[in-house]
Amino acid sequence: MKQQEQTKKFFKGHAADWQNKATDEIYSVINDRHRAVHHTLSTFANGSRLLDVGCGTGQLAIEASSKGFNSLGLDFAEEMISQAEVNAVNQKSNAKFKTGSIFDFVPKEKYHVISAMGFIEYISLEQLDNFLSFCNSNTTDRGAISIGSRNRLFNLITFNEYTELEKKLGTIDQLFEEASICVSSKSNEEFITAMREYMGSTLLTQNDSHPITGIEVGTRYQFTPSDLMHKIEKHGFKVTNIYPVHYHAFHPVINSDNFLTHRKKISEMVSENFQSEFRCLPNASSFVMEAVKSA
Repeated sequence: MKQQEQTKKFFKGHAADWQNKATDEIYSVINDRHRAVHHTLSTFANGSRLLDVGCGTGQLAIEASSKGFNSLGLDFAEEMISQAEVNAVNQKSNAKFKTGSIFDFVPKEKYHVISAMGFIEYISLEQLDNFLSFCNSNTTDRGAISIGSRNRLFNLITFNEYTELEKKLGTIDQLFEEASICVSSKSNEEFITAMREYMGSTLLTQNDSHPITGIEVGTRYQFTPSDLMHKIEKHGFKVTNIYPVHYHAFHPVINSDNFLTHRKKISEMVSENFQSEFRCLPNASSFVMEAVKSA
């Protein structure tokens, strides 16, 4: 499939860049996503098992192993796994890594948590369905998943090619309605319930091509929180939290060095102190969705 071929080609050649992104001293989207996963991991006992799908250079699996998890990172780019193994050695971590596709992977045991950050945007909608089925089959009873997604609600405020695309697709009204639910909900319970009940975004058209923004892959899917929630809950999970990732205090077109530094500082502050604040979602370019396997 062209989408996966482009994805593998890009990440095979950018392991070093990914390593640098993960170690940004001011703000790292990768670390921001990992913080959200750690919220989920914190509810499981020492010795629990984590499978990190699309693990990149391995930071999440290594972090989890330092907190007592038996961690396995899986990625189909050999260069990413090679760097992950170096990182594990350097940090004296017992995290394990494996090269391969999740669609060919046959686990030997079930996992307490399966995470996937920066993964579902690069697979087809049919593959997403297959992946969520895999998650249900390979998590323990009351196990959890933590899934990162590009946030389609963010297209409302970017006023760029993505906003133009939404205008052409006729989806602006649904995005506005869902964003309004985010900012008007009074509690996490009210927000989750409202997302579950809202159906306006579940049938949003997904365009087969997207503007290129830093990663040279022509199709990178985006989901709204309610859309991804409905897809996940079809597979026997119940969403418990939705964490904003990469909060934008300034419009993303403002990229001068001075603005970028302050934007990173604010993003880091929000991530560190307010990551459970769902009302930040419309201004966040990504989110992480946590869900627990239904009894």
